[in-house]
Amino acid sequence: MRKSFYVVVALAIFATFLVSCSSTPVGDALITVKGDIGKTNSDKTFVLDQAAFDEYSVELTFNDPWMGDGLNYKGILLKDLIELVKPGNDVTTVTLVCTDGKGYEIALADAEMYDIILAHWVDGELLDEGVGGPVKVAYPDDAKETYPDENWAWWVVAVEFD
Repeated sequence: MRKSFYVVVALAIFATFLVSCSSTPVGDALITVKGDIGKTNSDKTFVLDQAAFDEYSVELTFNDPWMGDGLNYKGILLKDLIELVKPGNDVTTVTLVCTDGKGYEIALADAEMYDIILAHWVDGELLDEGVGGPVKVAYPDDAKETYPDENWAWWVVAVEFD
């Protein structure tokens, strides 16, 4: 009887461990990543919450056509997001979707080549709604011929891999 009690307790602990490993708790979504992706953390999507931005962000200087030159943007590079979510082999396009439903398409090859950033901070401050926050996209100067000023998407809420 005593031996079976220990076996039951051990199985309960093991089951609790398995359940805790199978799901990753996430906070409120800043960006929801969906489409043909290999890694998810929330119901067939990958949620980028504040903790994800804190963990994966880099800081780079951009010349913003709307806010001025030499701004230090901090956020997640699309090329790093690609490595993180592992899109399928047939994916050719990354679409940034904004709060108004408008989508901005970026070729996957360009997203892997250029330092295109999902910015969440500017000059050390969180982006507020008045300047496109909480997340907007910023393009480096070497991508501006392909992605002109009109492609600087504000209020980005989703990234779709198609």
